[in-house]
Amino acid sequence: MLVKLDDRLKAVAGLVLPGRVAADIGTDHNYLPVFLVQNGICQQVIASDRASGPYRNAAALVARLNLASSIDVRLGEGLEVLKPGEAATIIIAGMGGRLLIDILAAAPAVLQAAERLVLQPQKDLPLLRYWLTGHGWRIIREEIAFDSGFYYTIVAAEHGRMELSPEQAEFGPCLLAERPPLWEQYLRYRLGDIDQLLEKLSSHASREISERKQYLQQERNQIANLLAQKPLDKR
Repeated sequence: MLVKLDDRLKAVAGLVLPGRVAADIGTDHNYLPVFLVQNGICQQVIASDRASGPYRNAAALVARLNLASSIDVRLGEGLEVLKPGEAATIIIAGMGGRLLIDILAAAPAVLQAAERLVLQPQKDLPLLRYWLTGHGWRIIREEIAFDSGFYYTIVAAEHGRMELSPEQAEFGPCLLAERPPLWEQYLRYRLGDIDQLLEKLSSHASREISERKQYLQQERNQIANLLAQKPLDKR
């Protein structure tokens, strides 16, 4: 059985260092590690989950596909399942940005020994970008994926120095520079979300709500300005 991935996880897989050991933290169904091995991207993958149910399901899939020699399934919390240097790429996808930061910060030795982080937060992406660049990581690639009606941003980072402007933290330094194929659709999607929120808040007038509306309007103006900019000639 060949495992197929949705577009979100395909984008994640595309940022993994090829030919090196990868660790998928919070693997859940374990499809990503299997895909990496079956497609020759990685010969060895560590797959972990802190919950016993997903761990058992992941182990069962590995056994059914006879991949026990290539995929090491572990039960444990965050990066605690890894020894420093075991994995060149650390993958964490499908979690909130704050939880993702907590997982990274809890294992500095493991983090320092890794070569690349591939991260797909569900929210709080600006906060994650600031954390990475404030802790010795440089964002080298960013991808946008559209899957099941939602847009997802995937960030790849390696050791290095980088400073972010507020705009880069909000929208992504690589995305702003490269404007990938889904860039405009992604911005329009965000614009639609903001318009819906502003409509819901229009009848409220408390100080807190007013500040929230002001912030949303500023973000809306930023996105409108980005959409108005002409794409760069990439020839």
